[in-house]
Parts: sequence; C-alpha cells; structure tokens
Amino acid sequence: MPRDVTILSRRAIEAREVAEALLLHDETWGVRALDEGPMLQVCRDATHPVITVLGVRRVDSSDEVERILPDAPSLTTPLWWVDTVTPTGPDGEDGIAAALDAAMELDAVCIVHGD
Repeated sequence: MPRDVTILSRRAIEAREVAEALLLHDETWGVRALDEGPMLQVCRDATHPVITVLGVRRVDSSDEVERILPDAPSLTTPLWWVDTVTPTGPDGEDGIAAALDAAMELDAVCIVHGD
C-alpha cells in the first residue's frame, strides 16, 4: 500500500522546489511531470518512482492542520502543505528518506503517515 507523506513548510514553496529538494537525496534520480499537470514524480529510473508530489497549497488556519494532522507540531500560519505519496517496498522507503532530507533542506516539517 502506498504511504502518504506530508511536508509542512513555513515559507512559500512550489511543487518544483519540493522536487528539487527531493533530488538532493540522490543526484542520479530524475523528475517527470504526470499527465502534463502539476503533479511531479521523482524516479530512480523510468520504471521506479520513489515519491510523487501531488500538490502544494497554502493553509491559513492552524485549526485545519490540527484537525487533519493532530500529531503535527504546532506551527504558525500561513504555512504551505505539500501532499506526497510513496510506493510500497524499497523504492518507497527511499522516497520517505528523501522527504525527510527535503524537509530539512526546505526548513519544513515532514510527517510520515502510518509510522
């Protein structure tokens, strides 16, 4: 089953910036757009995605964060909410590791759901 990973950024970011931060985990990886839309997939190679950035949205209410992510640390708003998903298995574990690294690079918080 895929795993959801949420990144909460204290500063305005875009999906492309998140993907670039994810690539810092492994410089051999690449990025591709999905369905010519805003979703970006970070891949080990043409057949092995490690994490998909589904989108970024601004959140202006800490109540919304607390409602959806009750275990999230308290953060001031506005903040930028990044939804990502990783595949199952080793590729997904690499995606989670990349998300944790990217959060540090972006001065953000990373929450892995189901941990």
